[in-house]
Amino acid sequence: MAPPKEVPNVHIFSTRAGDVIVRPDLNCYLLLPLLPTSPSAHLYPLHPSLRAGEHYFGSRWHDSIYVIKDNKVLEAQDLHTAPNKEARRLHPSCCGGQHYFAITGGSFGIILSPGSVTAVRDLSTGEPDSVTEPGQHRWSKEKMESHQSYLYWQLRDNFSGELFSFHPGILSFLPGGLGLIKGSAFGIWELVDTIHNHSDAHVTKRQGILLKVGCAKEKLADIGNEWIASVSDFPDPGSIAVALAKAQFALPTQYGGLGLNAKEEKWEGAREEEMGTQFTLQPNQVAYVWQYQLGLGTEAILFCRKIQVTNSREPPCEIPLPPSS
Repeated sequence: MAPPKEVPNVHIFSTRAGDVIVRPDLNCYLLLPLLPTSPSAHLYPLHPSLRAGEHYFGSRWHDSIYVIKDNKVLEAQDLHTAPNKEARRLHPSCCGGQHYFAITGGSFGIILSPGSVTAVRDLSTGEPDSVTEPGQHRWSKEKMESHQSYLYWQLRDNFSGELFSFHPGILSFLPGGLGLIKGSAFGIWELVDTIHNHSDAHVTKRQGILLKVGCAKEKLADIGNEWIASVSDFPDPGSIAVALAKAQFALPTQYGGLGLNAKEEKWEGAREEEMGTQFTLQPNQVAYVWQYQLGLGTEAILFCRKIQVTNSREPPCEIPLPPSS
């Protein structure tokens, strides 16, 4: 899984309604059952006023979900409706935390830096919680030391002693999850046509090449098929699956991605298009027409508009897409 430093915009926390995974980069979130092993999850859009938050957090002990944005804290009953209170400015002592979390008794914990954690009763006043000492609790130490999650302290079956696994339907929503489920991303030049000059003279060719262009959405159809779209006018899970694929290609290679930005490519359903080309062939020469494709595992997902013509059966070395960072 990609660590938080690579994907800072993913937030996982508990609420009284269940567990939540927020993807601000996709403007949506999943509401999960109490354990991540279940396939059932509700997909919601983020309310416009709650988008682009820097921190999202809540707990089973708090009525509200909290969003920190521009050094202000907003409170909402859920993330797909407007805040139920006016935004409050954070106290200076509560600004710049690396992670925020709600704890029992209505207080809040703030990880200020690695190994440094404090607790306050109110984020807008900075009033210390003298009773709670979060740094002394096991759950707090695990929050500070964990590379995987700020939520699940122990996912072990008490009967078998084995660790639980995330259901694939939930795993696919997490950064790097598609790489674990479908296989690492790849980018290749695929040979799509060969053109021969059988004459003894130079020939300039103007030729249309029929190509498949766009996204093979049927290859992503199994992503999110257990999600329940809970708002009627919200994009269907298939649209979110496409967004997850874009995000997967943008991840570094060590997390199953390519480090490439493919957002400007055509992501509509794949269809055949004719691409016009012009090139000159020497006598008895062969031209090889290549198309750049992106995929996961062994299956091509995105058929790019990028083509190149070479005089060799060796594919081009150029990567025609910009880096993601």
